[in-house]
Amino acid sequence: MIRTTSLTIENSLLNKLQVKESVAVLAFSVLIPFLIHAVPFSGSSAGAVLLPIFFAPFIAVVFFRLDVAIIAALLSPVLNYLLTGNPAYGTVGVITLELSVFVLIAWVLIKSKYAKYVAAPAGIIVTMFFSGLVFSSPSHFAVVLTTAVPGIILISLLNVLIFTLAKKSK
Repeated sequence: MIRTTSLTIENSLLNKLQVKESVAVLAFSVLIPFLIHAVPFSGSSAGAVLLPIFFAPFIAVVFFRLDVAIIAALLSPVLNYLLTGNPAYGTVGVITLELSVFVLIAWVLIKSKYAKYVAAPAGIIVTMFFSGLVFSSPSHFAVVLTTAVPGIILISLLNVLIFTLAKKSK
């Protein structure tokens, strides 16, 4: 009897903390970039072009609590680096900060009836601008933004798809 009660308390605590969801989002935060980097790509880094590290945290912002997305934002760049060598060592801290800012911006925007449809691309663009001001220069922002256009388009499609399907299912 005591064992059953302790298991019930433990399970309710795990559910409340969304531990399973956090682990799943972290797994996808590593898996998606790994798959993107495994595809042969010429020119700029596949990650810099397609922005796969932003996908799972954005999905977490939409479907789970903010803390699940923040955990993914804080841990996925380090885990990706340790497991795959990507992103490059010198950019892990910058990408961690960018993902955290992105998650917060997207979280604020998805609360709006209309802004939620552009939460991901707006979050990425504002984050890149902020990062350019803090870590490099406004001219670098233009280069990074131009390189990331395909990724911004992909996450924009994901963003619209999520909220369009959610609207139809109601």
